[in-house]
Amino acid sequence: MEMTVSSEHLTREGPPHRNRRVAAPFGEHGDVNGIARRERRREVADRRVGVERPTELDAISSAYPAQAIAAGASWAHGCLALVSGDPSEAARRFRRARQHWSSIDAPYETARAATLLAESLASGGDVDGAALELEAARATFTRLGALPDVRVVDDLLASSAPPVSSAPVRRTLVFTDIVGSTALLEAIGDDAWSDLRRWHDETLRRCVAEHGGEEVDHAGDGFFVAFGDASAAAACAIEIQRRLAEHRRRHGFAPQVRIGIHAADATKDNAGYSGLGVHTAARIGAIAGGGEIVASAATASGMTAITLIEPRAVELKGIAEPVEVVSIDWR
Repeated sequence: MEMTVSSEHLTREGPPHRNRRVAAPFGEHGDVNGIARRERRREVADRRVGVERPTELDAISSAYPAQAIAAGASWAHGCLALVSGDPSEAARRFRRARQHWSSIDAPYETARAATLLAESLASGGDVDGAALELEAARATFTRLGALPDVRVVDDLLASSAPPVSSAPVRRTLVFTDIVGSTALLEAIGDDAWSDLRRWHDETLRRCVAEHGGEEVDHAGDGFFVAFGDASAAAACAIEIQRRLAEHRRRHGFAPQVRIGIHAADATKDNAGYSGLGVHTAARIGAIAGGGEIVASAATASGMTAITLIEPRAVELKGIAEPVEVVSIDWR
């Protein structure tokens, strides 16, 4: 029976996968219970639509230039590439789908795209990158209360990833913090501060998810995030500052946020990451001013398509030797 995907269907109900639950991308170990088995059958149906209709979705996307339709087209191409044995192209397409969903504030769909991006990365041999995507997806599913999806992702992480060991892994670590938060709380009061914190957290989480970051910790007024490479970390930090600046321009206010970036070997365990590199990254974040992104010079040397300013050597608390740092121009 031929399946037809019309522009009306996409406009009213979203692309074929919308409002469906995530299936296990790495194999049968994802079928942990009856719910997961049903979701896997649904995912198979979604993929069949994606495989059969990417060209039609492209035409609809061109005729009706909306982010949700463009996300559906990218999703379909990703499914086609994945079943055709081209994980690199699939990853590219699912990244694009994730970006489209994130741009229209659709966190559930963003996390679903991240889950299939993880499958694509794993199929291409990037197991660490796949784990990062799954961790980011899990954080979103948990926040949304999508418990069946959380269980499926947990099973994927447990079954497909190698056992956690004490061996250090290379990560680009990012710390963010709201500048002057205590004074701001006193000025606006508890209720307004709660609303502001909620908006701040949602804005930063969208940026982190869009760029494939892993939320390690959220304590106080900031985030601790890990990335697989320095360029993704820099792109995320720049996007955070630009979104805050845009909100400031449109609405008159957004909190000033400082960001620090440092790539290092860190020990990963069930609680997150630890080691001197984590301490250094946190200290680099602490010396940044409001609206500033500071990175260690060694880390910045591996970044692409960015402008570096103000190179200098700084003394960091608890670090014996001065550290060379730079600021990243995001304006």
